[in-house]
Amino acid sequence: MTGGHEARRSFMAAGILLLLLIPSLAGAQGDGVVTGHVQDGQGQALQGVTVKLLKAGKESPQQASGADGNFRFENLGSGVYSVAASLEGYATANCPGVRIVASLERHFAIKLMPAAEGGPPSTCEIVEPQESPGP
Repeated sequence: MTGGHEARRSFMAAGILLLLLIPSLAGAQGDGVVTGHVQDGQGQALQGVTVKLLKAGKESPQQASGADGNFRFENLGSGVYSVAASLEGYATANCPGVRIVASLERHFAIKLMPAAEGGPPSTCEIVEPQESPGP
C-alpha cells in the first residue's frame, strides 16, 4: 500500500504547486500597457478627452487625458482591442483591431479635429511599441 500513498502524495503536491502558480500566471497575462497623447489640429494638448478600450464587446474602465494630453491604461490582458477617443465639439477618433500583448506597450498619437460636416477626420495612429520597463 505504500505505492498508493506515495502516488497520492505526489498528486497532491502537484495540485498544490499548480494552485501556487495560477496567480503568477494570471499576473503575467495582464501586463499589457496602452499609453497615448491627444492633441487638437494645431498640435495643442487636449485635456479631458474620454479614452475607452473595448475588448470582445467589454469596455475597460475609461480614462480621461490629463492637462498634458496624456493617458495610460495598465495591466491589460492580451488580446485585440478597439480604442476610441472623444471630446464634445470634436469628431471621435477610432483605432479598431489593436493587438495588446503582455510586457509590450502600445503608444497612440491621437489628433481630434473639430466636428464639422465635411471637415478633416480625427486620426489615431500607433507609434512603435516599446517594451515596458521592469519593476
